[in-house]
Amino acid sequence: MAGATCGSQRGRNIDGVPDSVYWKLYFAARKLPWDPQTVDLSRECADWERIRREFPAEDYAGQVLQLCTFFYDGEESVTYTLTPYLSAAARLGLGADLQLFLTSQLAEEARHFEFFRRYFAEVLPDANPRMPLPPEPRSVLVDGLQDIADRLRKEDEPGQLRELLVEGVAHYMGVVESMLARTGYRGVGEVLAARGWLPGLQEGFRLIRRDEGRHVAFGIHFLKDIASPHPPLRKIALDTFERYLPAALATVQLFDFPRPLFPIEMLVQYAMDAGQQFLAAAALTDEAVELTELERDLAEL
Repeated sequence: MAGATCGSQRGRNIDGVPDSVYWKLYFAARKLPWDPQTVDLSRECADWERIRREFPAEDYAGQVLQLCTFFYDGEESVTYTLTPYLSAAARLGLGADLQLFLTSQLAEEARHFEFFRRYFAEVLPDANPRMPLPPEPRSVLVDGLQDIADRLRKEDEPGQLRELLVEGVAHYMGVVESMLARTGYRGVGEVLAARGWLPGLQEGFRLIRRDEGRHVAFGIHFLKDIASPHPPLRKIALDTFERYLPAALATVQLFDFPRPLFPIEMLVQYAMDAGQQFLAAAALTDEAVELTELERDLAEL
């Protein structure tokens, strides 16, 4: 670039244009790696035994185990179903920045699944994370993601492919990651921290939540760029939220135990707020929504 000097173009591309948000998210992913094998789990077995022994009537151990099982299945599902999004973005020519971020997200989803795989193997060897999920979480975490992934693989017509990608991002980054994952990692992480339980699980949640924040930010910016300016695409995104909202809220309601470790009203409200914040930040609705909570989560990227 004429007039540029060595070192003067940091944060810009070779044409002098500032890096896109997708580049910035990709760079953040590269700067913040972590290894699931090095998270300290040395206290976990003793903590689980103590929770089972001291709170048998409350079944706090069973509640946390259910959450871990849902996350195990969810992280496995998103790892297996993300590749078609990357392929669709490439076929649509959506840009190297966007595609490179999706490659980093794929690696992160695999890392999250690896963490839960290790956690069950080393800390909960007698538990079976592959127990059949109840219908509601299965529909939103597994079946729905597999369906959109299959349709993305098979579609060749550019207009239809773009519509499917909007639907997929709204479902994956919006419903699954923004509503359900943010609710689980945030709400449960706070409860475990307050009680001083399971520091290894807390640390895994913290690291995964940081990664998920980038994924949510990607979904917001993608839908704001691609769907928001075009009413038909905006409708697809909103319809996707409406279609999966009952199953998402029913999934949260499955933690309404007789003596809940996680206040169910708080979790349901947090999930509802997270969905509204996502839609507002992506400029898909005109509602006035308080975004402080979302902005705080995304500031941790």
